[in-house]
Amino acid sequence: MMMMRLLISLLLIGLIACAEQPKGFTFKLRGDFINVDTATVNVLSPEDEVLLSTRMKDGKFVLQGTLPGPGYYAIDMGNQRKVKVMLDAPDMYWPSDYNMVDARYVKNSPGTKSMLDILGVVRETYEIPTRALYDEYYEKVGSRNLSPEQEAELEKLAGQKFIERGETILAYVKEHANDLYMPVFIEDQLSEYDYDWGKRGYDLLSPEIQASQPGRLLKEKLDNLSHTVVGATFPTFAVQDAKGNMVDLKFGDGKVYVIDFWASWCGPCRAMMQQLKELYKTYAGQSVDFISISLDYTEKAWLPAHEEEQIPWGSYWLKENFKSMIAEQLGIEAIPFIVVVDQKGRIAGKNLRDQKLIDKVNELLK
Repeated sequence: MMMMRLLISLLLIGLIACAEQPKGFTFKLRGDFINVDTATVNVLSPEDEVLLSTRMKDGKFVLQGTLPGPGYYAIDMGNQRKVKVMLDAPDMYWPSDYNMVDARYVKNSPGTKSMLDILGVVRETYEIPTRALYDEYYEKVGSRNLSPEQEAELEKLAGQKFIERGETILAYVKEHANDLYMPVFIEDQLSEYDYDWGKRGYDLLSPEIQASQPGRLLKEKLDNLSHTVVGATFPTFAVQDAKGNMVDLKFGDGKVYVIDFWASWCGPCRAMMQQLKELYKTYAGQSVDFISISLDYTEKAWLPAHEEEQIPWGSYWLKENFKSMIAEQLGIEAIPFIVVVDQKGRIAGKNLRDQKLIDKVNELLK
């Protein structure tokens, strides 16, 4: 009887201990901002759902609560001030300027320190040497007005430096495989590198970091990108034309397609549009077709720009914009974003522009 009571007591103690274990990650972030009085401060999920909220008064706020886990979360303060912040410590302090919200100023966050560390490595091993490379090249040729041949040579040299940059980042990730910020940085760099590079980075992470919130988000991003690697069949997707009709875009009809993702509010996109019009004339009569797809948030914003540009090829609007499946699969985070599709409907290149775009189209036409 005594043994039975002891066993029951131990079982109850175990149940109480399990019940008392905290679920998720509890944190506090104290903000102290200038150039603002009041605002609502929201922590958002990757699906833009509000997880936690507080009010800012006299530029100060305390955001605290429990999240699914430590990681990288978007904080929305209204007026288009949304910034991603590492929330990974019990007590953090964030002094900043509301007009230039900067996550690098968050104090007591291990992830923020890691961000600054790896940015410092990139600056020392890539940015400074690359600036020196340009200066040395201009000095060697005696001018900053380069010929097309010289521009191509300099671009090749700079391109090699950029490849070395990617390898430097992966080497750093390998050395810091158990750092929660590493999957965040890899995901951030996917717009510059490709799926294979990102997969190499993910495989370098420890199992614990792969299972973390940033690790899972990186895996999800890579899974999306795996559908649109170079050589994969470009997916069919629906867009809206200027008359309001839905159109299924299909490829693989023997033509090369240059697909331009843009938006009315994007200045570089409008400049790129003029370059594409010149290319359109260059390839007139050849098996090359152009398509422009707007990622504007509303049809009302797209249509006037569509008419202003007088686009001479197929022009459409993607209602779901950056949140669409095709945008996620392509990894579109910044525009203009140009995709080249070959005669068999396969992706030949992504995020191409200038001479790289011309070279790819010419290569496919040979």
